[in-house]
Amino acid sequence: MIRDLSGVDVLAFSGGGNRCFWQAGVMARLLEKGMALPATLIGTSAGAAIAASCMTIGPEAALDTCMRLFAKNRRMFHWPAIARMKLHFAHQQTYPDWIASIVNTDTFPDLQQAKRKLLVAVSRSAMLLGKHVSIAAATLAYIVDKKIVHSIHPRLPRYLGLQQQFYELQQCTSVQAAQALLNASAAAPPLTRPVLLDGRWALDGGYVDNAPLPRLRAEEQVRTLVLLTRHYPRRPEFFCQHGRVYWQPSQRIPVSTWDCTIKSTVQDAFNLGYADARRCLGATAN
Repeated sequence: MIRDLSGVDVLAFSGGGNRCFWQAGVMARLLEKGMALPATLIGTSAGAAIAASCMTIGPEAALDTCMRLFAKNRRMFHWPAIARMKLHFAHQQTYPDWIASIVNTDTFPDLQQAKRKLLVAVSRSAMLLGKHVSIAAATLAYIVDKKIVHSIHPRLPRYLGLQQQFYELQQCTSVQAAQALLNASAAAPPLTRPVLLDGRWALDGGYVDNAPLPRLRAEEQVRTLVLLTRHYPRRPEFFCQHGRVYWQPSQRIPVSTWDCTIKSTVQDAFNLGYADARRCLGATAN
C-alpha cells in the first residue's frame, strides 16, 4: 500500500497515449489528499503532458480540456486531404491544442519558477538510418515489444540505433519552446508530426523506452516510482525491479490508445486511476 510520496525522489510517467489518463486519475487522488510532488518528474509522450499538468492546471483540468477537444472530432482521419496528397489526422491539431491548454502564457512563469523539475524524453533518429527509416524501425520495435516481448524497458530500439534524450522543461526559454518540446515527446508519425529540436528531428520518446529513466551515476541513490500505463497480468500492482518501484493499473485500462474523437473513453481511464489510488491509499484516505 502506498501512503504518500514523501519517500519518492523521482516520479516517472510512462507514455501511452490516452492510457496516460490513468496516471491523471492517480495523481488527481494523490494531490487531492495534499501529497507534494517529488523534486524530479520524468515523462514521455502524453505522460510528460500529464506530469506538466500536475505542475500547472491540474490533472482534472487536463482531462476536461481533452474531452472538450475530442468532442469536436467526429472522426480521426480527414479524408478530403487525400485529394491534396496529404495525410491529415485529427491529432495533428488536437494534441498541440491540448498541450497549449497545459503550458501557456498563464502557466509558464509558474512552471519556470517551480521548485521541482520535469525531464521530458524524446527519441532521436538513428544516424545511419535517417528520419523515415528510423520511424519505420521505431514502429517495428514498438510492435515487437508490445505484442511479443512485453518488456518494460525494451532493448531492441537501441540496438537499431535509436537514442533517447532528456530535456528539462524549465530550461525552455519561451512558451513556444516548451510547447514544442512536449509536442516532440509525443511525435508519432503519421498521427503527429516530428519536431525539430536543436536542428535534429525528435520523435515520441516512447519509441526507445515507454517508461523513460535517465541513466544515473553509480554513486547516485534515488528512490523512484514509475507510473506504468500497461497492465502486466503476471505482475502485482506494485513491484520492484532494478531498485525502482513500479505501479501498474489494476486491470487493462478501458480506453483506445489513439482515439481522439467524441467516442473516446478517456474518462473511464481517469476513473480507473482515481479508484486505484483511492484503494491503495487505504481506508484512512477516504
